[in-house]
Amino acid sequence: MPCTAQNNPYKIHDSLYPIYMRADRLNKFPEGLSVADSLRHEALRMGDKKAECLAYTIPLKYYFKQSDCAKLEAAVEKLKKVSRANDYLQYYYYAYNQLIAYYFNNNRSLRALQTAEKMKQDAAKDRHPYGMYACIRAMAKIYYSRLQFQMANECNMQALDYMLKELPDQDPTQLYLDVAQYYTRWGENYGRALEYCEKAEESIKTERAAILVLIQKCILMNEMERYGEFSQLYKRLMKSTEQNKSFEKDAFMLEVKYLKCIMDHDYNRAHEYADRIQGSDAEWAHARIYEASGMYPQCIAALRKWQAVKDSFTAQLQQSDIAELNAQIGNEHLKMENLRLELEQQHTTSRYRTILFFTIITFLALSICYLISYLYRRRKVTNELRSKNEELRIARDQAEVGNRMKTAFIQNMSHEIRTPLNSIVGFSQIITDPDMKVSTEEAQEYSRLIQRNSEQLTTLVNNLLSLSDLESREYVVRSDAYSCNEICREAIAAVVYRKPDGVRLYYTSEVSDDYLIQTDNQLVRRVLINLLTNSEKHTTEGEIHLHCSLTESADHITFSVIDTGCGIPADRISTIFKRFEKLDPFEQGTGLGLNICRIIAERLDGEVRLDTDYTQGTRFLFILPLQQYRESQTPVN
Repeated sequence: MPCTAQNNPYKIHDSLYPIYMRADRLNKFPEGLSVADSLRHEALRMGDKKAECLAYTIPLKYYFKQSDCAKLEAAVEKLKKVSRANDYLQYYYYAYNQLIAYYFNNNRSLRALQTAEKMKQDAAKDRHPYGMYACIRAMAKIYYSRLQFQMANECNMQALDYMLKELPDQDPTQLYLDVAQYYTRWGENYGRALEYCEKAEESIKTERAAILVLIQKCILMNEMERYGEFSQLYKRLMKSTEQNKSFEKDAFMLEVKYLKCIMDHDYNRAHEYADRIQGSDAEWAHARIYEASGMYPQCIAALRKWQAVKDSFTAQLQQSDIAELNAQIGNEHLKMENLRLELEQQHTTSRYRTILFFTIITFLALSICYLISYLYRRRKVTNELRSKNEELRIARDQAEVGNRMKTAFIQNMSHEIRTPLNSIVGFSQIITDPDMKVSTEEAQEYSRLIQRNSEQLTTLVNNLLSLSDLESREYVVRSDAYSCNEICREAIAAVVYRKPDGVRLYYTSEVSDDYLIQTDNQLVRRVLINLLTNSEKHTTEGEIHLHCSLTESADHITFSVIDTGCGIPADRISTIFKRFEKLDPFEQGTGLGLNICRIIAERLDGEVRLDTDYTQGTRFLFILPLQQYRESQTPVN
């Protein structure tokens, strides 16, 4: 742009502004084209790109008014090309709008709609707010003219959202009213219609907009049968239009007036207002008046006329669309025919070149196919090798883990078996050696030690055998009716000898001795023995309490083993049920007891868990589903 002053609305060079104004005044006459040509040459000489775009708008306006379609389309393409090259895209979309308006005004709504779609695509690529908004509004008007009211409303809603987000300075009143009109007439959603009327009222910026809002609200109140509000709004409307005669022929204003006459039972005057409405809406208005006055035959006749006019319009629209499509198809046939002739001519002059071209293409295609096949096979083999390597790596890791576990297990078992076995052998030799002088009390003490270590060794072997049977699924659960208290007392008796001195071991129960449960008593006893043995290992003073409860968990029986021992650190809670896990790696035991408890509980459809809320030591819960023996059951407190 030149650096000189631009004191004119178009911000072009001041010397070019009068030339443009003269050309614009003469845009109806051929002289305007000559002036526009002069403006274009001067703009090019002075480097004023905006003035150059304005010069191209004059031929467009001239051919628009002359209804010269071919020259108008050529002028549109020129303006689009220049405006894009000069980076003034507002004139690019102005040209689009003029072309859409021309098609629309000449009953070529299908072509107008197709052009609007192209305009929308270009505006989306350019991210041009004006172009996007203008094409959406144009599409709404086209759909409305084609009686596609729902599509028109969708476009209006889209245009409204776009305006509020991208063009906040624009006036959205008319869009609000268009949406309200749709919900009033065709959407039959008076609540939404009233909502958009109120939004339109909030956005009023001009006196004309205020009158349009009053008109729409009057129509809506009448449809909603709120006649009192209709009368109040009608008075305001009449007062607002006393000095404004531009609304006398407005179709919506005439509708409000004949609706007021219907409400006042002035049907003759209502028909006078209906006669002044243009198009098929006049027959619709007469039908409403006849219906209100009780003249139903005349109402039906008016509706038939209205439907006939509507059907005629639809037929004309379809014929217009068909003619437009036929014209487009004819043009495409001409293009294809010209293209065919050109190709035939080229074929006769360059036959060998074509053969060579297809030979090269075929060779390249075969080469590409071979390369793709080779790469596919190579990739497949590579994936198979990778999969096999991954399987081998997993197998290797599992073997290493298994080997480490086997080594650790053998070492642990060697130590755990050797300790009680040495005690048994040693004390047995002392007792049986005739050279060793052993008193009766000492012999009894050594016998007790031999018995204790034998039972410890037996427990160790039983744990290993139980673990093997349970994991191999060879053990069959033998369910029968057993006394709950008897199982618990047997478990207490089996471990009482291991109880440290000064520790109290006792059992309490909420059930009577004749209370029976349906279960495998051997497995239940094994779990209780292991839990009690675990408590005896870690309790040096205080008490160990085995309790049986029916109230702690509904429809389940709960065995709890509570001790006042050292407890379990918080960081070890999640690992205590794992195999070979011990709080102290140097203490006696295999680390299998709690793991076996959990496996047995799962086989019995129950669970073993640690009560983490108990803080005075440890509290383990063994919970089984209550499958009672259905004879005399007498729970006690």
